[in-house]
This record gives sequence, C-alpha cells and structure tokens, in this order.
Amino acid sequence: MRREDADRLKSPLIFSEFGACFDTIECATEINNAMDGFDSQLASWAYWMYKGFGDFTTTGGAAEGMFNSDGTF
Repeated sequence: MRREDADRLKSPLIFSEFGACFDTIECATEINNAMDGFDSQLASWAYWMYKGFGDFTTTGGAAEGMFNSDGTF
C-alpha cells in the first residue's frame, strides 16, 4: 500500500517482517534503507527478529537477530 492509498482509505501504514538476514554490512545497509524509506512516508515499522531463535523459515537462522548470543548488540 502506498501513502496515498492509506490516506484515502484513512488507514495506518505499518511494515513488519523485514530484516531477516545475516550479520553483514550489506544487511545493515538494507535494513537502514528500509527504515529510512518507511520513516520518509510516516509509516510505522517493527523489526521482526529482536533476537535469533533459529527460525527455519528465514534465511538468517540464529544470526538474524539484533543481538548476538552473548547479549551484545
């Protein structure tokens, strides 16, 4: 949905389930670019993987969370 559609329908915009990728500079850039795009459209967002759970449905496995297994960011 585009911002124009959300305004016309009087509906909020929220993006979720993004960012599940490995711990690389490219992944961080992808996530930051997505968040910048959401913010520029005044859209809410929620990062899906707060910490790694070894989710077999994504590409990143245990390395896709915001925190390492030792608790560091």
